[in-house]
Amino acid sequence: MAKSKIASGLGAKVINLSELTREESTRYVPLGSPMMIPGELVYLRDKPAIHYFGSQMLAQHGKSLEDVVGYRILDAEEEVEFRRECGNISALVVCYYGKK
Repeated sequence: MAKSKIASGLGAKVINLSELTREESTRYVPLGSPMMIPGELVYLRDKPAIHYFGSQMLAQHGKSLEDVVGYRILDAEEEVEFRRECGNISALVVCYYGKK
């Protein structure tokens, strides 16, 4: 069964989020705030977790995954202060982007 049929039956929408490169992300505006992905999910780069935690953060900012064109997993040297504040300097940090 196709994703769209299942989603339709559940009253949901299929949303495809692309992982953006640093260069691609410059074409868009950041949405919400950076998001740290917890625990063992860091090593898996778990897409469902990235979508789940992102949707929770976006909801706090009045946005949803429907507003997102893509996300980017930040390099270790980006958002260092944010990582320190969260207490994990090596955390997987994700930013979400929307159209300008």
